[in-house]
Amino acid sequence: MDSLKPSQRLRIASKIATDVVHIAKGYFQDRDALIVRHKSASQAVTEADLEVETAIRDAMARHFPGEAIIGEEFGGQSVDNFWTIDPIDGTANFLNGLPLWGIAIGHMSGDIADLGVIVLPELNVVLAAEKSSLFLNGSPMARSAAPIPTVSLGQAHDTALPSSLALHQTYRDAGFAVYHWRSSAVSLAWTAMGTISGHLHQYTTLWDAVPGAAVCRAAGIDVRMGKGSDNSLYIKAGEPEVLKVTGALWELDHKGSC
Repeated sequence: MDSLKPSQRLRIASKIATDVVHIAKGYFQDRDALIVRHKSASQAVTEADLEVETAIRDAMARHFPGEAIIGEEFGGQSVDNFWTIDPIDGTANFLNGLPLWGIAIGHMSGDIADLGVIVLPELNVVLAAEKSSLFLNGSPMARSAAPIPTVSLGQAHDTALPSSLALHQTYRDAGFAVYHWRSSAVSLAWTAMGTISGHLHQYTTLWDAVPGAAVCRAAGIDVRMGKGSDNSLYIKAGEPEVLKVTGALWELDHKGSC
């Protein structure tokens, strides 16, 4: 693949993700009228999530017939090669009128996140990656280190809150600014772009992690993704100092993978 041009496969995935932006933005602008169903105390789903994922699935069925898909709202099964869809990542931010939400599509080949597209409509960002090629709004980009050590942490389950707070304190003690943006799409996109130093999330999902793992990997970031001792999926992506702070935290085999 020419690293200066996206492959046809990446171009199609990027177009699918950008083609549904108008659906999401329409709901975002009229969010007060949305009917919200709560999946848990901290997780919500709306017709915006459902319609966007349906539109993405329909487009992918046309362009990639027969290929497996796992989506946040309609599920699916992981096989050797499969796509992931997060129709509205950062739903709480979306519903509160905050710009920190995105649309994310990823692809796994075996144990490798080999393609990712993250669209942040309110931030005018389209980040697309395949293997070692990274594109920002259609142009190749090279990452520079974040100017100030900054790390984002994913939302912890209630039972994991004490360890999450301890992790927050560990990074503060190491001199990092620490944020919780409640959007893997935003956090991992900013990590790939060099806006922040890294992102860690212990209890994540394939649709949250795979697109961001692909774009960070293409940016030259160290990405660790796998299942921890309690079989939960984690992701750690960041500059060397980010991962140095916690070492092999959550890793069973002490090997990086993405």
